[in-house]
Amino acid sequence: MRRAALILLVLAGLGWTGCGTPGNPDLATGAEQEAKSRDDADVLSKSVEEHGDVRIPPLEALLGQVDPAQDSAFSELPESMSSRGGLHLRNEVCEAFQAMHAAAAVEGIDLVALSATRPFGHQASIWNRKWNRAQTMGLPPLDRARTILMYSSMPGSSRHHWGTDVDIHSLEPADFQSGKGAEVLGWLREHGGDFGFVEVYTDDSTRTGYQPEAWHWSYRPLAAPYLAAINDAASNGTLPPFSGFEGAVWADSLRIVEAYINGVSDDARGVTEGRPLP
Repeated sequence: MRRAALILLVLAGLGWTGCGTPGNPDLATGAEQEAKSRDDADVLSKSVEEHGDVRIPPLEALLGQVDPAQDSAFSELPESMSSRGGLHLRNEVCEAFQAMHAAAAVEGIDLVALSATRPFGHQASIWNRKWNRAQTMGLPPLDRARTILMYSSMPGSSRHHWGTDVDIHSLEPADFQSGKGAEVLGWLREHGGDFGFVEVYTDDSTRTGYQPEAWHWSYRPLAAPYLAAINDAASNGTLPPFSGFEGAVWADSLRIVEAYINGVSDDARGVTEGRPLP
């Protein structure tokens, strides 16, 4: 974790201002910027080394009812680190990603964010498009849903709703088997944890749910408590039924909470018996 703190301090010395509210960049310089960089490094170090007390967003936000472009809890990633503009992450996650991006760049690795926070409506458009495409139209509903669920979440169940998860480099599995993709994946597996990021959908035969996704990385200090909150809501009956998209009626039969929301790597889960791992 000292590595992440040092990167933040180096970036501050280069005039980096971190993730600010879109349209309102942090203009502090000199002693003010130096003090801010120390604060940022302290916060990032503490959050990665221990979960501590994490403020859980309202349940509806975790289910995708959020507008990251209009929410002060989110910041937009710089376009220099993204495949396009308009990619948002929660503020703490945005800072951590930028620190990780800078550390990778020092070693010649370019971590390009392809996708970040997705509101419910965005996820629903992805799901409905796949539900109605020619390749799935002739399948029985459960098989159609299972086909989509190989790589895409039902709306309301996606980790991308949380503002903690980011897709990096490519969305094609083959791209990580050699060349730059293999270099990116190797770097992330070795160093991502220094910045709080963990691989979510690993090639693990004991894991349920989605196919492996080498591109999908999650900021565990926030995502693990968020997952615990979803599970708490499911166990106490306050998690609403999945609705508002095609095929939603099959969510219970597919065990979306048990098999898919919880079908993550041990590192991504980050909890044992409801308590954060040390």
